[in-house]
Amino acid sequence: MASARVVGSIGPDGRLKFLSAAEASAFYDAAMAAGHEGLMAKSLGAPYEAGNRGASWFKIKRAHTLDLVVLAAEWGHGRRKGKLSNLHLGALDPGTGEYVMLGKTFKGLTDTMLDWQTREFLAREIRRDDLTVYVRPEVVVEVAFSDLQASARYPAGLALRLARVKRYREDKQAEEADTLTSVRQIYAAQSGGAGPATLG
Repeated sequence: MASARVVGSIGPDGRLKFLSAAEASAFYDAAMAAGHEGLMAKSLGAPYEAGNRGASWFKIKRAHTLDLVVLAAEWGHGRRKGKLSNLHLGALDPGTGEYVMLGKTFKGLTDTMLDWQTREFLAREIRRDDLTVYVRPEVVVEVAFSDLQASARYPAGLALRLARVKRYREDKQAEEADTLTSVRQIYAAQSGGAGPATLG
């Protein structure tokens, strides 16, 4: 744990402790700079159990947010059967004038949101297959995600990691959503300036 020599101190019990939020933040920044996804923290009063991460443990990861446009939604399963659930998320590519998909998510959706989006998406339907309803790109959703990764699966060459819905942006038009330019800027910042490989 070389970073422990920079900030914080290791007590006689072997635990790294911080005396201030600034110290903890500096340790986190050092971990990010070293290429780690985040940190794990544990309550000081909870025992350590090898191989078991219980309620006293939690992940510390920086989350980004983007306002993206819903391109389609998949029918749900189980308790979500009969409701449109898994969202196809995209951003406008200013170079082509077309929306490009960046990933999917069904996380963060409440029952109220599921009811609302099923109604709204069906009103905007342009076509469907057995699993998916494709919609006019009009609905803007705020999405939190851990980071972006290079992906050959999507035409933009990028995909959201650990995406979850925060809220629908009924105050925004699709033209006001983040574009692929914004997405690429986030990717460049997290990867030290390297851009994604695009499909050609």
